[in-house]
Amino acid sequence: MGNGSMKSKRYKPTNTSVSASNGQTHKDLCGAFKNSSLDSLRARVEELEREGRRKDEELCAKEQMIRGLQEQLAKQIRAVSELSEELQNKCIQLNKLQDVLKSGATAGLASRPPSVKASGKSSPNLSVRIKETLNRRKGAKAGVSAEPTSSSLPKFSFEKARVPKDASVKKLLTDALNKNQYLKRLELQQIKDMVECMYECTYQQGEYVIKQGEPGNHLFVLADGKLEVFQQNKLLTSITVWTAFGELAILYNCTRTASVRAVNKVMTWALDREAFQNIMRRTAETRHEQYRNFLR
Repeated sequence: MGNGSMKSKRYKPTNTSVSASNGQTHKDLCGAFKNSSLDSLRARVEELEREGRRKDEELCAKEQMIRGLQEQLAKQIRAVSELSEELQNKCIQLNKLQDVLKSGATAGLASRPPSVKASGKSSPNLSVRIKETLNRRKGAKAGVSAEPTSSSLPKFSFEKARVPKDASVKKLLTDALNKNQYLKRLELQQIKDMVECMYECTYQQGEYVIKQGEPGNHLFVLADGKLEVFQQNKLLTSITVWTAFGELAILYNCTRTASVRAVNKVMTWALDREAFQNIMRRTAETRHEQYRNFLR
């Protein structure tokens, strides 16, 4: 071929630059995907944290509600327990009063004079018996109680009957007497004098402080130990510390309506029937003297 000229070769680009550009694009896409994934994960974590905080708040509110309901339930249980104890005490007092009324009715029937019709049959002199009945009714005003009158009571020395006690013990005894259903109606001075005249009595385990059916001559206040109350060998209740019991016997002159037995060694404060009657008489005489002085 003439000059032997050569054809120039056409330049072909290499695949290196293309691969590099493709790699960069892939990295950018991966980075963008990773960033979007992290953002979505962060958003999801924040949402979950908010949900967790909301659940915690709801749980705390429910726990507070449960605590409030538990406190309310505890108060109601205490109220029911107090009402049950009060009802049991009322039942015991009702049984005592029923026994007192029964014994009083029996004594009244035994001491009731015969009727006019019966006496008329037994004796022809009816007017004489009517006069005797009227005379007895006139004398009934002098004393309608089975208790001895003030003139028949023996000489009583309050100073000799007093028993020294600590002020704390006097306070506990006074509170015990004032909590009693029957004794709380007495005057403050009478309660104070009763406390002054009370003395210690101890009983061993198994001993009876009171026996059902026996005459009652003492009022008691439990200071230490545990006592159980029985009626016809049936357990009724137990007596707590600083509780007064046995008051009906000295108030109404009746026999014991139940038995009281020591579960362990107990210590009580006792008041004699004689001291109680003289305290009542002393208070009445003092009041009458005040009335007389006022009328003068």
